[in-house]
Amino acid sequence: MRLLSMYAALLLASPVALAQDENAANGPVPFPHPCITEVLFHVPQDSEGDPSLDGVREAVGDEFIEIANLHDKAIDIGGYTLTDRGTQLSFTFPVMKLEPGEIAVVFNGRETEIRGPVGGATTVPSERNKNFNNAWVFNLGNTSRMKALNNQNDMVMLSSPDGLPVDIIMWGASDMRDWTSNPRIAYVKPSPKCGVQRVRDSGMLLLHRDIDGAWFSPGWIPDRVTVADADPE
Repeated sequence: MRLLSMYAALLLASPVALAQDENAANGPVPFPHPCITEVLFHVPQDSEGDPSLDGVREAVGDEFIEIANLHDKAIDIGGYTLTDRGTQLSFTFPVMKLEPGEIAVVFNGRETEIRGPVGGATTVPSERNKNFNNAWVFNLGNTSRMKALNNQNDMVMLSSPDGLPVDIIMWGASDMRDWTSNPRIAYVKPSPKCGVQRVRDSGMLLLHRDIDGAWFSPGWIPDRVTVADADPE
């Protein structure tokens, strides 16, 4: 398995490359926390925008957040919570272990049929989902079009079971809160029309189209940047 402590050190300690001209506040993601590795908050148009693989683009339901265990020890992710800026979106993982190198993907799920084993806030998937690069897949179970990540101004925050922010990705207006913990914070470009993704070998956070030309990759972390001149606009 390639995701070992070496990659953890790279991802947690490397400067974050931004999709806009701002600097990230590189607070730690201390062991043994998982971290956010991809967010799709602006679903691409037409046939490109179907990460759930149900054959239909759903601007809300096809949003997803990916987390990973980049350490060499298993992490009990039960109680870790993903929220947006206004906490209208909130998902708390059920009790389960994320083994070293394993990935979990949470889909918004509105009007979306996700193929293969899928869990929820109280249920663990029966097994990893082969349709999503063998990741553990969850459905937030949203039924409202209003419960969505804003394309222009929002954030995704991963908090530990004790409620302390661990990892944050923001876009749009900066958030000047006085966090009670020291989370890692990265700022990315609003309305990117693709996922924002961390690259495994450097820890850089980039627009997915700038990494390998793909729109998104739920359940898979790219090894390196292969398309330097991609233009997701």
